[in-house]
Amino acid sequence: MVGNCSWEAHPGGRSKMCPDVSEAPELYSRGFLTIEQITKLPPPAVMNYIFLLLCLCGLVGNGLVLWFFGFSIKRSPFSVYFLHLAGADVGYLFSKAVFSILNTGGFLGTFADYIRAVSRILGLCTFVAGVSLLPAISSERCLSVIFPVWYWRRRPKRLSAVVCALLWTLSLLVTSIHNYFCVFLAHRGSGGACRPMDAFLGILLFLIFCPLMVLPCLLLTAHVECRARRRQRSAKLNHVVLAVVSVFLVSSIYLGIDWFLFWVFQIPAPFPEYVTDLCICIHGSAKPVVYFLAGRDKSQRLWEPLRVVFQRALRDGAELGEAGGGTPNTVTMEMQCPSGNAS
Repeated sequence: MVGNCSWEAHPGGRSKMCPDVSEAPELYSRGFLTIEQITKLPPPAVMNYIFLLLCLCGLVGNGLVLWFFGFSIKRSPFSVYFLHLAGADVGYLFSKAVFSILNTGGFLGTFADYIRAVSRILGLCTFVAGVSLLPAISSERCLSVIFPVWYWRRRPKRLSAVVCALLWTLSLLVTSIHNYFCVFLAHRGSGGACRPMDAFLGILLFLIFCPLMVLPCLLLTAHVECRARRRQRSAKLNHVVLAVVSVFLVSSIYLGIDWFLFWVFQIPAPFPEYVTDLCICIHGSAKPVVYFLAGRDKSQRLWEPLRVVFQRALRDGAELGEAGGGTPNTVTMEMQCPSGNAS
């Protein structure tokens, strides 16, 4: 269908004309939200190279995060979340890199279509998992700051691992159901069920996950501002959580506009598909930069090891001391741990 199609002008815009192909509307992905669209212009060829370069940089950065958070830094409740978040970003960026390689090389055929289908499923699963981890991170950080005594004394020891496992299970379930209705049934001529699934996916991402990550951040910001008036320094981990959520909200605004306009007002997307994909790739590649900027010490003139910088980004601050429980600071314990120890 790609090689035999041509673009022709019509009064209402441009539409793709494909000889010997049925006139059924084409289903395509805008940031993994499948939308029926009649007019869709192909992206410029240079965008494939931009996607590939951005994905490779993001894979290197998130790979370093996986190595340090998984093997070099002593485990803490939030390092587990960021470890899984980096794994989700690696999965999404890898799937997008595969798409870029296939599009750049012009690979066609059954095997290339199979690779694209597998990459799309992987990308959707990891994208949903990454978005679902953000409300868990912001909510748990808000609880640890506002209720430090309860959080550090009564919190289940493996709560982070259990929450991550449940969120990955939810992502696999959502991806499987979405793929069943939008791919399997569509090949059998029953593609009408894909619209409700797209609506459900958009509600899950923008009307459930987004408020659950924004409200705890607002409470955390208000608490930090009150502490700042008492001249108490804010923890670096607070900056990391707020920055990661802010990057997601800014990068996903185009995807949210697409979904809102189409499902509420039935208005076609006002900008090309590759703009939303580019923003999501930037979101997945920017997190290691956030960890580095939050953890670096401006007073250090010499280059610091990345392990030290990432450990400093997870600094809890003075909340534990304020709780009156005498619990040692997490980063203080980690900085005393040899580089070979990992838990």
